[in-house]
Amino acid sequence: MPRRTHKRTTPPALNIRSLEAFVAIVECGSITRAAARVGLTQPAVSIALRELETALGATLIDREMRPLRPTRPGTILHRRATRLLSDAEGLRTAVQVATAETLPSIRLGLVVSVTATGAPLVKALQAMADELQVLSGLTPELGRALMEREVDLLITSDPMEDVDGLERRIVLHEPFILAVPRATDADLRNAGLAALAHAMPLVRYTTRSIIGMQIERHLRRSGLDVPHRLELDSSSSVLTMVAAGLGWAITTPLCVVQGNVDMASIALCPMPGPALARTLFLLNRRGEMPGAAERVRDLASTQLRELLATACQKAMPWALRQMTFE
Repeated sequence: MPRRTHKRTTPPALNIRSLEAFVAIVECGSITRAAARVGLTQPAVSIALRELETALGATLIDREMRPLRPTRPGTILHRRATRLLSDAEGLRTAVQVATAETLPSIRLGLVVSVTATGAPLVKALQAMADELQVLSGLTPELGRALMEREVDLLITSDPMEDVDGLERRIVLHEPFILAVPRATDADLRNAGLAALAHAMPLVRYTTRSIIGMQIERHLRRSGLDVPHRLELDSSSSVLTMVAAGLGWAITTPLCVVQGNVDMASIALCPMPGPALARTLFLLNRRGEMPGAAERVRDLASTQLRELLATACQKAMPWALRQMTFE
């Protein structure tokens, strides 16, 4: 009798769309929200999940949990699939950059102070892409937007060092400075933070912002317990209070430019004591936007250099010597 042969069954092939749907389920905790995120119907996402589980021979989502949670195999797949999807997106972008002078689109997040560069930066970026979207806001909100793929690139003061899979490029390094009412006595301006805090209220940036948190850490390290009286979100609001004589502030040259207040009412001074500075970074997901990320960083750095050189030359030339651009 002829020997029977057993055909080897080939498991269903994995595909990028199914992996995108699975990652969305894990990160959204819901089939409904995952479907909205990836632009599919709920039945299509459910089918994609079942096909993926069949292909891998494992249950990937615990359907008894609410919100939905990955099983142990699902957790492993999520970690690997996230990297794979990032690589796939980077591959697509690399080909686009190599074959065209412009990209189909750039979605850029900007920390509020960088919007001081205004139309020149946006105009320069428009030449790089057929479609440009710019999102501005507080740093934590922008970090979430990058991780949830709402933006491709992010210029921020938070390097997000606790997040794996990001590329970081320095755009600007600038010092913190003092902003005091113009009528403040010259001796008091130079007396130190403790003397200023004793003489008038500190107008704070909210600790919902990275700049606010950085200033609070510096005050604690300096052993200063400064009462909380005025705490505001924007540089414009902070500096308006200083201009009105309601207090003093710790800020940066770029924040002063972005705040756009009447400089006749404000005096700017170097920070006394230990140096304090902040760095702006351009962040992108590793492997994505190759070539484009460097170009955006270079454009932003050039625009900031030109802006600050002009704005600081009269009001605070000493601050320019403490800045570096990449």
